[in-house]
Amino acid sequence: ASLEKAMPQQPFDLNDIIHEPSDEQLDDLMEAVAAAARRHADAARAQLMLRLRAEISAINPPFRREA
Repeated sequence: ASLEKAMPQQPFDLNDIIHEPSDEQLDDLMEAVAAAARRHADAARAQLMLRLRAEISAINPPFRREA
């Protein structure tokens, strides 16, 4: 099994019902999809936090003590 992982996987077409992808190819595809989803989620979360901080700052300006 480790030798198979060292060899590059052949490309495949998910719409090809005659030549089905191997379990390893499907595992690689699912991991690639999950990694892309994590990257998109991280970017969306970062953008949301930036907007949230900007909106909070606009509503509550920095606290200044009266002397």
